[in-house]
Amino acid sequence: MYRLILKQLIYTTLKVFNLEEQVVMLDKYKINSDELLFITVILLIQEGEVNPYINLYFSLPTACRGSIRDLLISLQNKQVITKEYTIPPSGTKFVPEDVTFNKNFIKTFYKGSFWIGKELFEIYPISTIVNGVEYKLRRVSKKFDSLEDAYRAYGKAISWKPETHHNIMQLIQWGKENNYQFTTLDSFIVDNDWLNIEAMKDSSQLNANTVKML
Repeated sequence: MYRLILKQLIYTTLKVFNLEEQVVMLDKYKINSDELLFITVILLIQEGEVNPYINLYFSLPTACRGSIRDLLISLQNKQVITKEYTIPPSGTKFVPEDVTFNKNFIKTFYKGSFWIGKELFEIYPISTIVNGVEYKLRRVSKKFDSLEDAYRAYGKAISWKPETHHNIMQLIQWGKENNYQFTTLDSFIVDNDWLNIEAMKDSSQLNANTVKML
C-alpha cells in the first residue's frame, strides 16, 4: 500500500517535470528526492489540487516519507522555505497552506514545468486578419506580467496534466484547420477557450454525422 501511494505521488511529480529538469533543480538547491516529493505535495495542496494520494501521503509512516518537521527544517536551511515561516513545534498541527516558499525557488520550480506553456506558445496562431486588419495573437501582456507567468497560469489551469495539454494541442490544430476565431493567447488561457473549440468540434462532427445519416 505504501509503495502504491509513493508511486502515484512520484508519477504526479514526473508529470510536472521531466527527469533532466528534476536533476538540475535537485543539484541547484541540494534537494533530495524525499524533499522534492514533499515540496510537490505541499504546492499541490496550495494550488487546490484534488488527489486522494495527497492525504494518504501524510498517513505514511515517518520512516517511509520522512519526518515533516525535519523536512521543513532542512528546506528552510536550504532557503527553499522562507525564514519568516515558523516551523510548528513537535506534536502540534502542521498546516500545509501556511508554508511560505522562497520566491526565487518558486520561479525555478515552475520554470521546470514551463515546457507545456512553451509548446502552447509555439503552436498558437501568430496573428489573424479581421476586416483587413492584422491582429497579433501571441500576446499575454494584458493579463500577465511575462510569458513565464502565462506559462504558469496555463499549467495551473490544466493541473499540469500532459494528457490534457496534448488534447489542447490537437484542438488548436483543429481550430486552425477549421477557421476558428482565436483570441489573444492570454485570453485563451484565462477563459479556458479550448473548451469552446472542443464544443465546436464536437458540434461539427455531430452535424457531419447527421448529414451522412440523412
